[in-house]
Amino acid sequence: MRRFKFRLEAVEKLRKRKEDDALTALGEARRVLKSITDEKERLHNDLQNSLIRREKLGSIPTTPEAFQMEELFISGTRLRINRTVVQEHRATRAVERATRVYLHAKREVMVMETLREREFEEFKREVALKERKEQDDLAIMRAGRLRGEL
Repeated sequence: MRRFKFRLEAVEKLRKRKEDDALTALGEARRVLKSITDEKERLHNDLQNSLIRREKLGSIPTTPEAFQMEELFISGTRLRINRTVVQEHRATRAVERATRVYLHAKREVMVMETLREREFEEFKREVALKERKEQDDLAIMRAGRLRGEL
């Protein structure tokens, strides 16, 4: 009996490779988004700590320069947070784009798997038909021999 050979195996391998590449790109986009989100969270914590320090500066006698330094740090941190929000938005769009590409590649692989299953079922039907035909031929030959011997 001959072995099953999928006629679109090269296309299937190519689509599977595309799916793997898309999954890798999606993972990288998610990693970038996570790092930006972590950075934004760290900046928010720095801002909160700075605001607390500024409030404490008023309870003890300090120079105006200390207030100015703290205010400059607060305004700079707010700018960095705003930049990080923009980066986070871009990274979110990149993750969404990578997700769409991955889902498209996944659908293509699923189509190839469906085609492979259909072709395999057809192969099994052909093999069963061929075996049935051989069985029938053997039965006819036996019946002919038995009639000829009688």
